[in-house]
Amino acid sequence: MKREENFIFMKLREGKKYDFTVEKILEVGANAFYLLKGPGGGKYLLPKKTYEHYGIKLKSVINCRVDKINCQGEVFLEPPNPYYEEGKEYDFEVSGHDIRVNEVGEMVRGLLLKDKFANELILPLANAGGYDIPIGGYIRLKVRKITKGKLVFTETRDKQSSVPLQEDRVNEFYIYDKMRGTDGKEYFLIRDNNNSHHILPAKQYSYYGLETGKTFKARLISYHNTGRYKIEPLNPYYEPGKEYEFDLISETGKPGSDEKILLLSDKHGLRHEAKVPGDYTVAKRIRLRVEKIRKGRPLLVVPK
Repeated sequence: MKREENFIFMKLREGKKYDFTVEKILEVGANAFYLLKGPGGGKYLLPKKTYEHYGIKLKSVINCRVDKINCQGEVFLEPPNPYYEEGKEYDFEVSGHDIRVNEVGEMVRGLLLKDKFANELILPLANAGGYDIPIGGYIRLKVRKITKGKLVFTETRDKQSSVPLQEDRVNEFYIYDKMRGTDGKEYFLIRDNNNSHHILPAKQYSYYGLETGKTFKARLISYHNTGRYKIEPLNPYYEPGKEYEFDLISETGKPGSDEKILLLSDKHGLRHEAKVPGDYTVAKRIRLRVEKIRKGRPLLVVPK
């Protein structure tokens, strides 16, 4: 990073490469940095821990790319990786499988990889073209970019010609495993007929009878304005648009609203909640319509 007063020496351009001399190592609290001298004598800091495996030596000259210049004028440099180059392909060993949280907070299935320096990398299975490589196997990937010392890969395309799944169409899925995510919850690992891989929260569908080694039918349901989808298995007991009878357990008023919240039971021994208008006449046995299925539960409404 570069302090603002160094702009008097030379204004660097984002994306361009310049030579920097490694002058010394600075200890700043619990962190350590390489102090670099750049064009015109400007001083820059490079996080030592991030590039520990690069073998950067004092007094050496390294040709860094200006990766980013933020709105405060801080300059973020990217030194050349000693082994990997952007735009080239390499083989990576698969060291494991895991479920991680992605940048938008979703739980995603991924392959754990080892690079040349024994660093662990996580590759979302979707970026691997749907290929679920066994532990000890290898996958060939193209390095699209290197930033903050991390490899960013170009997405691998599935070699099979396949028709993408369409919203609301019923598709068949196969459950091949079950894992616990970093959030402590259990997930089914599933794949579709195109060999694309997905995960499904196990608890939400605990009464569906889903098990490892079984197939099930489901729809892709749009849930975000960016076009992302989730898989909604067909409910074994309820179908949207149809009416069903329920036994009333209790009713309570909804705070700050004229609605009532009903606690109900069905003939399968399952419990449900339903919101009804405040003037709705409640009986011991009532008939409600399933508007849709969401996260394994039927959304119950008063029939029109």
